[in-house]
Amino acid sequence: MAMVSPAYQAAGIAIASSSSSEAEKRRSTGSGGCVTCMLSFETINVIRRAILRTTLWLSIADALTLLAFAAVSIVIARRLGAEQLGAYSLATTLGGIVQIVADAGYSIWLPRAVAQNPSQLSIVLASAIATKVLLWFAAFPVALVIAVTQGDTAAVLTWLVAMDVLASCISFSVLAALRGIEWYIGPSLLSSTYSIVAAAGMVIAIVTGAPLWCAVGVMVAAGFARSVHLVALLHRRTRQHLTIAHLWTHAHPVTIVHQLRAQWQLWTVNVFSTILHRGPLVVLGMRGLPSELGYYAAAFRIYSALRIIPGSLFNAVLPQLSSRQHDARLRTGILSVGFAVSLIVAGMLWLSSTPLIRATFGFEQAIRPLKLMAIAFAGLSLKTTVEAVLIGRRHDRLVAVSVMVVAACTIAVSWIVPPLASSFAIVCVGSEWCLFVLLFGWLLRKRSLAL
Repeated sequence: MAMVSPAYQAAGIAIASSSSSEAEKRRSTGSGGCVTCMLSFETINVIRRAILRTTLWLSIADALTLLAFAAVSIVIARRLGAEQLGAYSLATTLGGIVQIVADAGYSIWLPRAVAQNPSQLSIVLASAIATKVLLWFAAFPVALVIAVTQGDTAAVLTWLVAMDVLASCISFSVLAALRGIEWYIGPSLLSSTYSIVAAAGMVIAIVTGAPLWCAVGVMVAAGFARSVHLVALLHRRTRQHLTIAHLWTHAHPVTIVHQLRAQWQLWTVNVFSTILHRGPLVVLGMRGLPSELGYYAAAFRIYSALRIIPGSLFNAVLPQLSSRQHDARLRTGILSVGFAVSLIVAGMLWLSSTPLIRATFGFEQAIRPLKLMAIAFAGLSLKTTVEAVLIGRRHDRLVAVSVMVVAACTIAVSWIVPPLASSFAIVCVGSEWCLFVLLFGWLLRKRSLAL
């Protein structure tokens, strides 16, 4: 009998029904080999549908969060002015850097580790949270010192945003662990609900005349409430406890150093992926005119928002790839889904670039950069799919080295090309497609596909 994939559970199909169906096919055909082949193709189709459905819901959850906090930024700009918006943006940027440092690759490592050994979920989760919290304590003072140089308002907001990042060290770890047991949609929608509530509370606070730090405090409170709720959800789902004693046991320097050494490649991937994605915008701001930066930023905001689609696909397929490393048909199916999604979304972005820019930012000069970024998005999405396959097969070092090399080249080229929005959009195209070609070449060389 052919092995039935656990992805049947995600698709709502019972193993017993698939087994009885196979038995009926054997009796009707009298040939086990053909039925095995038929079941294999059926299994792959079920997996594809499950992945597409999961990716859709994860994208919806991320999109809701993105739209909610975009509304917050608009309200800050219109009610409090550019100076307050700048202080808020600086605080969230520094908070994002602290979050990247504290993540330490756990967003990738944790689902894979749980998928391979679900019985150890509470242990690996406790280790992840303890490590993240200690890294937060290491990165937070640096961010606060930078914020203090920009004024008291930026310092207070950065401190509050860092508290929200501390809460996310728990909530994001729990979400990653739940992805490892292939439970995606419910927890992600719950997390997005808290984000929407936080954004609504911030808007209400600002509209009613409360200071900005009070509005950010609402976000912090919602962040800690989300963490508590997700931990309770984890206990109800798995019956595994996550207590202070668990965290204290794993908050040992030797354990943490050993863990970081084991996953430094994933940490490198996260940090340099951020440099690859956001570095050119920073360089353009240093070299170009404010108007050119505005045109590029308008296109980049739309392009960046669409990154949730390949990101959701990555989160959906990584646990399955980690638990079925020897199923070449599964990897082929995932790649085909990823490639199809990449080309469809990129084509839609290309066709809708003009009306999209006119309806949102109104900069005619941003249309061409967005069309170029549609081409870049195809490379980004293809790269993310291949990256998931490589990381699922534990080729972390290859991915880390590739991202480091392309990120360094991207920043170097950014200092050479003309400081124009279209020129930097071309840099974006080149970096994403170069990284895809490099990773796909590694994939073929490692014979991860049955070609």
